[in-house]
Amino acid sequence: MPAGSSIVGVTLTQAQMPGYQLAAGDKVRVVETPVTQGDPPVETPKSFNATVFTATYDTETQVWVVDLVVPNREAPDIAARAATGRVALVIDSTGE
Repeated sequence: MPAGSSIVGVTLTQAQMPGYQLAAGDKVRVVETPVTQGDPPVETPKSFNATVFTATYDTETQVWVVDLVVPNREAPDIAARAATGRVALVIDSTGE
């Protein structure tokens, strides 16, 4: 893990992420989403760049747990947004 980085865990449903199988090294963005059934945002939503560290599917709860490497300074913002469940993951490039 690069110096000045933190690992943040994000729990996502299949609807909150692409169908592509995530792998370590994939470059992604965590995008803040509106409340369920809310109107789409008028302005571009807040997003954060990250790199996938691990991605594990929990068959019992049917959610993905994705550990992301992020800059230290952004870790609290990402963790707080992830805790609300109002985030989606966008893949920018794969680690291949």
